[in-house]
Amino acid sequence: MVMWIRTYDEARGLWQYFEGDEEGWVVRQVDLRGDDGSPVTAASLEEVLRLQERADIATMSRYEQCYGVVAEGRLTGWEEAPSVDVISAEEFERAWLDARRALGATAPPPDTDR
Repeated sequence: MVMWIRTYDEARGLWQYFEGDEEGWVVRQVDLRGDDGSPVTAASLEEVLRLQERADIATMSRYEQCYGVVAEGRLTGWEEAPSVDVISAEEFERAWLDARRALGATAPPPDTDR
């Protein structure tokens, strides 16, 4: 089952939004600063994998500088973690689109398969 969760990382002062696939792997991630809500990360595993297959290191680096990186691993044990909430797909999408817009794009980067 696809899941969407939000948690607050007190140590880093970030609200983190995760979209997990049916197996619990993080497929998209949004990080917002806790003090002002400004986006830090809006990264997609699908985009990262596509760039790794088809682009050079410089293109991958530009993506990471603009959108950040997706957490590696699965969303396991989150049910017992403090400050974690299940959120709706709509709430995640709002955070995702707002963060992408603020970080410089409303759509994934262009396909580099030329």
